[in-house]
Amino acid sequence: MIAFGIVHSIPKWKHYTIGQLAAEPLAVIPPQAVGYLLTLVFMVVVVRRGTNTPFWRAAKWRWPASLWPYVTIGVALSLVIQLDSTFLPIPKSLPIDEFFKTTHAAWVLTIFGVLVAPLFEELFFRGFLYPVLYRRIGFFAAAVVTSILFAFTHEGQLAHAWAPLLVLFVVGMVLTWVRAGTQSVACSFLVHSGYNAFLFGMIFVATGGFRHMDKLR
Repeated sequence: MIAFGIVHSIPKWKHYTIGQLAAEPLAVIPPQAVGYLLTLVFMVVVVRRGTNTPFWRAAKWRWPASLWPYVTIGVALSLVIQLDSTFLPIPKSLPIDEFFKTTHAAWVLTIFGVLVAPLFEELFFRGFLYPVLYRRIGFFAAAVVTSILFAFTHEGQLAHAWAPLLVLFVVGMVLTWVRAGTQSVACSFLVHSGYNAFLFGMIFVATGGFRHMDKLR
C-alpha cells in the first residue's frame, strides 16, 4: 500500500483509484519489483544470522547440468494445466487480463513474468520457506502449506476465484516436488519460468506478436 501511495502521487496516476492502478501493469510492476528486492534483503539477513553459509548456497541454488529438461517440464506442465482447466469453472474475465492493454505492457509483463517473478518467488517459497517448514512438519505438509501461500499471493490477480487458485496450488505442489527431488531451487525456477513462458507464448501467438491486443477482449 505504501508503494501504491507513492505511485499514486505521480501526476500520471494521481487521478486513478487504487482499483484502477491495480489494473495498470506499469503502475503495479515497479512496486512489486521493490517488494521482491526487500524480501530478498530480508531473506539474506535471516540466513546470515542463522548460518555462515553463503546465501545462494543456503538457498540450494544449484544449476543442473542441462537447463532444457526442466524448462520442458514447465512447458509440459503448463500445457496439461491449460487442458485440464477447461473442465474447471475458470472466470472468463480476470483482473490480470486488464494488464494486457498495449504491446509495450505485454512485453514488460512477459519479461517480468518469465524471468523476474519466478526467480524471487522460487527463492522465497522453495528456497527460504519450504526448508524451514520441512524441518518442522515434513515434506507433504510443508509442500501443502507452501503451495497454498504461493497460490494466495496471486489471488488479487485471479478475482479470488477458487478454480484458478486451485490450479496455482497444483503448480506450487509440482514446483515444490521438483525442488525437493533435485535439492535445487534453480531447477524449480526453470520449471516455473518454462510454465509462465508457455502462457505468455500462447498470448503472443493469439495476438500476432502482441500487436493486436484487442483479440484478447
